[in-house]
Amino acid sequence: MTPTTLLGKFRLLLALLAFPLLLAAQTPRKTVPKDLKPTGYVNDFAGIFNVAATQRLNALCEEIDHKAKAQIAVVTIETLDDADIESYASDLFKQWGIGGKSSNRGVLVLLAVQDRRYRVEVGYGLEPILPDGKVGGFGREAVLALQQGDYNGAMELLVWHIADTIATDSGFALRPELLPDVSGSQQPATSPATQPPSSDSIPAGMIVGILVVLLIILGIAGAIGGWGGVFNVLFFILNIILSSGEGSSGSSSGGFGGGGGFGGFGGGSSGGGGASGSW
Repeated sequence: MTPTTLLGKFRLLLALLAFPLLLAAQTPRKTVPKDLKPTGYVNDFAGIFNVAATQRLNALCEEIDHKAKAQIAVVTIETLDDADIESYASDLFKQWGIGGKSSNRGVLVLLAVQDRRYRVEVGYGLEPILPDGKVGGFGREAVLALQQGDYNGAMELLVWHIADTIATDSGFALRPELLPDVSGSQQPATSPATQPPSSDSIPAGMIVGILVVLLIILGIAGAIGGWGGVFNVLFFILNIILSSGEGSSGSSSGGFGGGGGFGGFGGGSSGGGGASGSW
């Protein structure tokens, strides 16, 4: 075989190897649709969340935004349309600008239902407290619920772990009513010290003290004014109790509210940190 023949075969081999690369370069990469706009912290484009899960997720993201100055965007889509989820998440993060422009404290939690893929994209500013390994562990825990078809519980669990990490780093505890609604084996543990004391419980010592004082007052009233004095004192005490009950009822808060709502994302960016997975 002559050198010319060998050179010809080598060129043919190079051409065959380069053809797939050239074809891939000419194929446009799938990108995020330009009309995919955020409607809030929770963007359920796949329509998988129930009302309760949506409310808890919104309240959780809102609390992190207002107290920790960090933004979490929760997004569900039906399909990636053959795009890889890492590129899709990176493009969506940049397109929406999740997190502040200067702080880059943003997180995108993306779920592609038909593709059975998820991605957590972490902004530059949160990478020190949300490294890839930790986020990957959160994702693997959520996969257990995803495999059971519990999309609501899985996403709540994943977002809760992320939010709890951010809250702890910022020096506050998340409200217990925002805990995700998942099965007991997957329910994140909460320390008893973080549980708020019940407003309905009265210490036993206080009850005994009140009874002693009441008996003394009634004894004095009976000695001075007879039964009429006793009834007057009882009526006075009852009036105080009823008045204090009416005054305190308006100050209690219910539901998941407490913030100013979604005000838009702030222009943050990410550097590819985070974790992906499937179920």
